[in-house]
Amino acid sequence: MPHANVPGSTDPLGPADLVDAEALADMRAFNDLKAKRKKQRKRKIIIGVASTVAVLAVAGGAFAWYTADQAAKALQNMAPQTGFVEQGTFVETVSASGNLQPVASVSATPEVDGIVGEVLVAEGDAVEEGQTLFTVVNDDLDKAVNQAAQGIEEARNGVAQAQNAVNDAYHAKSAGQQAAANAQAQAQAAAAAAKEAGGAAAESFAGEQASFDESSADSAIRSAELALSNANLALQNAQSAYDEAVARAAKRTVTASIAGSVVAVNIEPGKALGATASAATSPVQIADLSQMTVSINVNEIDILKISADQTAEVTFTAAPDLTLPATVVSIATTSAGSGDASGGALYGGMGGAVTYAVKLLIAEPDPRLKPGMTAKATITTTTIDNALMVPISAVQSDGAGGSFVMVLTDPETQEMDVRTVEVVASDGLTSVVKGQVKAGDEVVVGGGMGGAADGMGMAGDGGMAAVDAGGSVMVG
Repeated sequence: MPHANVPGSTDPLGPADLVDAEALADMRAFNDLKAKRKKQRKRKIIIGVASTVAVLAVAGGAFAWYTADQAAKALQNMAPQTGFVEQGTFVETVSASGNLQPVASVSATPEVDGIVGEVLVAEGDAVEEGQTLFTVVNDDLDKAVNQAAQGIEEARNGVAQAQNAVNDAYHAKSAGQQAAANAQAQAQAAAAAAKEAGGAAAESFAGEQASFDESSADSAIRSAELALSNANLALQNAQSAYDEAVARAAKRTVTASIAGSVVAVNIEPGKALGATASAATSPVQIADLSQMTVSINVNEIDILKISADQTAEVTFTAAPDLTLPATVVSIATTSAGSGDASGGALYGGMGGAVTYAVKLLIAEPDPRLKPGMTAKATITTTTIDNALMVPISAVQSDGAGGSFVMVLTDPETQEMDVRTVEVVASDGLTSVVKGQVKAGDEVVVGGGMGGAADGMGMAGDGGMAAVDAGGSVMVG
């Protein structure tokens, strides 16, 4: 049916009475859907624009922060790095590790072979000098003593026989002399009687003399005395053999040669035991633990700082809570070889660094300590009271054998003074100085000037100082 528009009507389809109601409803639903989709597209555009703006805002803020940070770093690099002159006690030390050792240690090793008899001590026992530790069973030693005793008896019999021979020789001489004297007396009496009877007979009796060979008697005596001397010598030899046998047999009883503590017992009754046991298999080891030592190897760079009687502190791996005082008692004059790993790392990794043995005495060790434990000794080599100390990098050379530091006098203008100093001591990190500085002065640390300090003038000591682009100091 044709559609006619009625003037004054607002419905684009015309008055409702001229249009089918169902078609009109469909048309309106279509128009509403188009309007809704248009609003949705507009909303998405607004959200997208807003998100883009937000992202740009964040990116811009990050860029601004990065720019400000780089600027701050640049400003910081332009300013010199500084430290302060501090006053206090400067202590320089040398450290190295070693092992604990007793001040005295002996191995109680028997001088004879045999079977272990009694073991009279145990590890940890305290013993006195001369105390019996264990015994050795050896029947051959008893036989040797018995044979030596028989030798003494035989030698004594020989001496007695030789003495009797000497006595007999003297008696024989005496008897011969007496017989000759008696014969002489009888001859003289007969001569006197004959003289009275007649002269001729008297002369005959007077010429008769008793006969006695005294030289033969003396020779017999000498022979007997020589035999006696030989017999006495044999007796002495027999006595020596007996004493030696007894002494050797006595070595079956092993005693302590020093007072101390039993630190090792490596035997048990009934076991065979040789007289040539090594120290590593010592039957009984005794150590004097009343004092202990620590032997360390000190790098050649530090050894000249070490001297006798210097004090030290010793710590122990097995007892981290324990620190004991010690004293340097000896320093080797010849090198001991390569240093420990810590020393090598400290001096640029010199694994083959020359070292020297240093021994320290711990006068009063802790009862917990045992020989062989690892110990670290820190020796105090230098102590300076009321020292003025600066970072080692603050001290610079003037090229003429002197040293100076740069003191920051005005932090705002970065104005500095060059102050002459003398280095008294240094430990590799801190230098002790004396000169034109005082406690609290702010000093420039070497290497901290940076390129921004190029050409900066610094007044001090009547001259000018400038820092080039590399951070070195030129004094004019």
